[in-house]
Amino acid sequence: MGFLEISENGHYFVKDGAPFFWLGDTLWPAPCAYSEEEIDFYFKRRKEQGFTVIHIMATWASFGGDLYAVKKGDSVNNMPMWLNNNPATPDPEYFKSVDMVVRLAAKYDLLLVILPCGGGGGTFVGYNKIITAENARAYARWLANRYKDEPHIIWANGFDLQPWLYEDIAQEFAAGIREGGAKQLMSYHASGGNSSSFFHNEAWLDMNFIQTWADYNSVSQMVTADYNRRPYKPVVHVEGAYEDGIEYGSPITSRIVRLQAYNSILAGGFHTYGHNDMWRKSPYWRDCIEAKGANELTILKNFFTSFEWWKLRPNVSLFGSEVWRGPAAAISEDGSFGICYCASRMEFTMHIDCVEGGGPLRAAWIDPATGKEISRFTVSGKVHSFISPACCDDALLVLKR
Repeated sequence: MGFLEISENGHYFVKDGAPFFWLGDTLWPAPCAYSEEEIDFYFKRRKEQGFTVIHIMATWASFGGDLYAVKKGDSVNNMPMWLNNNPATPDPEYFKSVDMVVRLAAKYDLLLVILPCGGGGGTFVGYNKIITAENARAYARWLANRYKDEPHIIWANGFDLQPWLYEDIAQEFAAGIREGGAKQLMSYHASGGNSSSFFHNEAWLDMNFIQTWADYNSVSQMVTADYNRRPYKPVVHVEGAYEDGIEYGSPITSRIVRLQAYNSILAGGFHTYGHNDMWRKSPYWRDCIEAKGANELTILKNFFTSFEWWKLRPNVSLFGSEVWRGPAAAISEDGSFGICYCASRMEFTMHIDCVEGGGPLRAAWIDPATGKEISRFTVSGKVHSFISPACCDDALLVLKR
């Protein structure tokens, strides 16, 4: 496996000379809550489902409490990750558990996004003043030296907080990663916003991460905004509403999982999924690997990789004034095909002459919950009106020559 790289146009990833389709999942407390057998089981199944990226935190405690301890007596005053509770002196014994996750990710050819200063809501930076500007660089330098030769690692700066908080610590951490000799790509994992709002022009920021949490209806707007920022950098919607999440005020169903993913990709970015019972490690976590949303993202992966997806360009102008109320849409750079995603039952008018000059075009409606084609018909001309199928909660429309 080679190191992940950025495409020449700055909009997507390349690995081993080929476009790399990012489909992520989150298992935040992997090194300290899951055993080696459990991690192996999880990675194997996610690989089979088509996932390519897994996000973890090297250190974990949830919102200042509920530490997933690795030995008796662990507390925020005596963290197992650092000697004398000082991040400048990491405990190699603890990081053997991180080594295990890194090794198993390589076994299954999965990229591993590591958030070394995370912990849930600024546990180690804001809630507890453990990681500081005085020790962050030394901590990062030690980590970089330990994992610099692992090609399947991506570094995530940040503290699960807003990007304008603790900038000094973020800058020190980024400097330490580079001083330690790590050449892997790096981003910033913000809480409730995007990395671009504060760090877009930093040389160490190779890609932009976005978190929408419960505001999943803003995915298209946020991804499109970052897609168009100069200099161009890949965009990943890394944290939205978790499937079966319990804190959003309404159920997070597989349809909402699909909505977030298709809107992310057709707006020009990539997407990372998450399940409530996985990151919390509930007693039912093994069953939740087979959650509807996760398996329907396998359908998404198969759908997009059947096209030259890296040639897609977001194009909401297809719908005239209905820019953010219409479907998410993208057209290939040569205009040979177009894809629309309707998040709900919709009637809309589309300027189809953007695809192959208007036809004749083969149009097909596809059910994203099953991947099955519902209907196929021919359209032509400059403008055409569409109504999404009544049999689907959401639907894909594909236009091809």
